[in-house]
Amino acid sequence: MTDVPPPTIRLTDRAVAHLSGRPLVLRVAHRNGCCGGSAAVPIAEVGPPADLDLGVVVRVGEVDVHVDARLDPGDGWEVDVDGLWRWERLRAEPLRG
Repeated sequence: MTDVPPPTIRLTDRAVAHLSGRPLVLRVAHRNGCCGGSAAVPIAEVGPPADLDLGVVVRVGEVDVHVDARLDPGDGWEVDVDGLWRWERLRAEPLRG
C-alpha cells in the first residue's frame, strides 16, 4: 500500500473571509447534462461534513478542509467566492500550473 499525499488546497483571501474560521467541505456532486450524460463536479460547502469518514482533512491556515476521497486530487483545488453580499457562494476549481 502506498501513501498518497493529501491534495493541494488553495483558499483565496475572499474565501477565507467568507468562511470566518468555519470548516469547509470539498465534495463530489453528480450533475446531469442536457443530452443525457452526467459528470462528477467538485462542490465547496461551508460547515462540517455530514459523513465524518468522507476522506482526508487538510489544514489550510486556520481552516479545516474535508476533502471527499472520490475527488481526483490532480494538481489540487482552488476555492474562491462568486457573487456579491448575501448572494455569495463558494466555488471550487482545479489548480492550474
